[in-house]
Amino acid sequence: MKCLVLIGVLVPLCLCASYAALEEDAALPYMPSTMTSIVKPNTTTPHPTTTTRVTNTTAQTVHVTNTTATNLSTTHVLTTVPPTLTPNFSLPETGQYNVSIKNAICIKATLGIQLFVKEHSEDFYFNIPPAKTVASGKCGNLASWIILKFNSGFVNFTFVNDGKHYYVSEISVALNTMKNLEKNYLGTVKNIKLFKTTLGNSYKCKSKQVVDISANSLWILLVNTQLQAFDITGGKFGKVEECFLDYRIIVPICFGVSLFVLIIIVIVVYLYYRRRRFAGYQRI
Repeated sequence: MKCLVLIGVLVPLCLCASYAALEEDAALPYMPSTMTSIVKPNTTTPHPTTTTRVTNTTAQTVHVTNTTATNLSTTHVLTTVPPTLTPNFSLPETGQYNVSIKNAICIKATLGIQLFVKEHSEDFYFNIPPAKTVASGKCGNLASWIILKFNSGFVNFTFVNDGKHYYVSEISVALNTMKNLEKNYLGTVKNIKLFKTTLGNSYKCKSKQVVDISANSLWILLVNTQLQAFDITGGKFGKVEECFLDYRIIVPICFGVSLFVLIIIVIVVYLYYRRRRFAGYQRI
């Protein structure tokens, strides 16, 4: 019975460890050393509790030049009414955006985007509405970019191909003429290696990720993110490489399963020995 208990404890733990190791070797993307977990200080409004922060690395920025890609046309119509920021946090709606060249998709993005700023020690949020956002961009062999334009602003992602992997090397944001703040917010983070993924694969992250665009004044929150640039086959995402943050969920789940199995085994062993002792008393 002792062996049974030992096996019951070790098997779930080994399965969890093997699963995590297998998934990590097969799909876990490179994570920059500058990406660390953060919690925004000095705030009384709700914030995402699982985030990452990006700071500059030593990567070299590559700009898109001399490409023959055509801009992606859409049927969305942008209005000139400036959006209003709200002090109340809510998760942004997930949108789907594509950039095409010669009727073939060369950048594919599914994500929810929120911009938030700090004014007078108070945070204000703006969720980018997918239905009122126009996607366009250009694609090249070594660099591509997608720009998402919405009412009085835009978000631009630049992708770089290093031969084996691709990553986001630059993010630019503009949020202009807010009704309630009457201020323009601009910022660019360069020289980064964000969401590094094997060519032909797609980057996916369900966790919330925050990028510091302009120090202490402008941030971008990404949720339900799946991205791919270069080597897109049939207009569909390639093999998924999940972000590191999503893997942190496996540990508590495995621990809970192992604990549950252990409790069940202890109960079974207890009932077994109790029954044997009772049977012995009956024989006497």
